[in-house]
Amino acid sequence: MNKVFLILFSILLPSLIHCQSKSYNEIQIGFINKKELKNAGISLYAENIKSGKTIMDHNSDISLIPASVFKIFPTSIALELFEPDHKFKTELAYSGVISKEGVLNGNIYIIGYGDPCLGSENFSSHYNKNGQLLDLWANEVKKMGIKKINGNIIADISYFGEINIHDKWIWEDIANYYGHQGSALNYYDNLYHVHFSTGNYDGSKTSITKIVPENTGISFENYVTSSSSTGDDAYIYPGNNNKERIIRGTLPWKRDNYVIKGSMPEPELFLVRNFTEKLKNNGIEVSGTQILISETDKNIKKVIHTTYSPELQEIAKITNIKSNNLYAEVLGHHISKITGKKYKDAVTDFLRSKNISTEGLNVDDACGLSHFNTLTSKQMSEFLKYLEKSSPQYNYFFKTLPVSGINGTLLTSYKDTRWSVHAKSGSMTRVRGYAGYIINKSGEKIVFCFIVNNYNCSSTQMRKIFEEMFKNIAEK
Repeated sequence: MNKVFLILFSILLPSLIHCQSKSYNEIQIGFINKKELKNAGISLYAENIKSGKTIMDHNSDISLIPASVFKIFPTSIALELFEPDHKFKTELAYSGVISKEGVLNGNIYIIGYGDPCLGSENFSSHYNKNGQLLDLWANEVKKMGIKKINGNIIADISYFGEINIHDKWIWEDIANYYGHQGSALNYYDNLYHVHFSTGNYDGSKTSITKIVPENTGISFENYVTSSSSTGDDAYIYPGNNNKERIIRGTLPWKRDNYVIKGSMPEPELFLVRNFTEKLKNNGIEVSGTQILISETDKNIKKVIHTTYSPELQEIAKITNIKSNNLYAEVLGHHISKITGKKYKDAVTDFLRSKNISTEGLNVDDACGLSHFNTLTSKQMSEFLKYLEKSSPQYNYFFKTLPVSGINGTLLTSYKDTRWSVHAKSGSMTRVRGYAGYIINKSGEKIVFCFIVNNYNCSSTQMRKIFEEMFKNIAEK
């Protein structure tokens, strides 16, 4: 009997050792003891939702910078406050009187109500299914019998009012494509594209070949040089005013058409300028100019046409999967508008109403671009647990999250049909975090939030370290 026992023990021992090495505690210790994280701030929390058992907990109550993990708040809260099928509107209207001769003695208005993605390429089939958006609007004006406008073309952003650039966003960010604060009247994702031709050796000059769209009204000073060793390392900076931009940094050498994106400083005026040209091209004379108003004027307006956005659930999905800062910021403005509170107060009050601690939570923006945002991994995990257990819109929110190996930037190295990770990632210089749900190979759902600040390696290396931990957890 003893001999049989010893044989069985010798067979099972390697398996037992292997299982022990894959314990959650071992996975956690292996992660925090990585040499790349020697000087880092680390906050980890994970819990099996069904059993309620905490499976990881390391510094879960310390505050760290979450980067785009913060987008979980505006997308999920907006879905609860507005319903998933909500659509945001933009109105084309006029004031004054139309004469028998087709002369409008009044103004044309484009009135924004906070559509984050009006005219966006992310939803081109939605806005252009009946022809180009501005062509459609011009045709609607023609249908009114208007041949001449004795007045102005006005961009009305009074729904939100004037929105200032976040004063805690860094200088390097605010003129680049991800650094727009949003408006009641956004257009074409508030973007422009700068096309470069780069040189043939390190340090050689680059030249700007074109700007798309052409009529941005912006002038550029180009100090970008060519490099054999970097990718896109060029940044757009504000100049002396809204019509000036300075571009510095490096771009890959030997490229005929390398494109970077910038943030349109006045997308509302860009829209009404383009619409004015479209009206003129359609034979409608405009005697006035283009104006931006942030407070409603007293003129009585009649709506010519209303354009509706895609459903909120689709906007929230693009926000999280593509980590779109503009959409997150605009959803934040909507949350502020509907609650009558500052965004930071709306978020903290929402969490408190769900009995979630807000200690350590600091809300500076909606998109996560500010380095002054902080949260704890326990806090975000508790919020995600609330969504899974109690939110009426959880299923819609869950579908907005990137899925491992499928979409977004989440775990691109792994695609395993036995398990999956559904989570929002966040990254900026020396910051990387993830929050969401792991469905392990046993079909159990694990809620988690992992954040690391000030690691000692490249962003790519840090991503791989996280991916290794996700794989170990999911296969447990």
